Amino acid sequence: MKNSFLLTVSFLLIATFVSCSNAGAYNNVNNKPIVNYQQNKMEFSEVKRFNKDVVLPEVTLITTFKKTVEIYDKLSNKNFSRSEPIPTFEENEYLLVLKPKLSKILYGDIEVTEIESKNQDLIIKYREVKSEEYQSDKLKHPVLIIKLTGKAPESIKLLAIN
Repeated sequence: MKNSFLLTVSFLLIATFVSCSNAGAYNNVNNKPIVNYQQNKMEFSEVKRFNKDVVLPEVTLITTFKKTVEIYDKLSNKNFSRSEPIPTFEENEYLLVLKPKLSKILYGDIEVTEIESKNQDLIIKYREVKSEEYQSDKLKHPVLIIKLTGKAPESIKLLAIN
């Protein structure tokens, strides 16, 4: 009798666990499976900051040294010789050049708060920040170069979070 009671309780617990774990995989409204997309926060490092009125898209993906030289040539000040080396790549590294248009702070800078990888897409969250230097010098074209490790993304979305 005692064994049959334990067997029944065990069976009920297993049945409850299995039914609860299956319920989480479906949307209650349409009974369609919910797809979990892989989403990871990525680590990045800042390579260089500029403030220059130069024609560049909001985001430029750089995967070759040749493209890096081209971008640095556009960003360099012709009045001064280059004082820093152009960054090189290790395997599975790439650079992103960010040049968003400021909408909240006229003479401000940008700060990347988070980068997320969602499948083959990259979502870059940034905010506009006040800069005493940029305010006093009336600089309003921040450019930020960051380095990431991993496979280069298929698409990149720049998202202001101010």
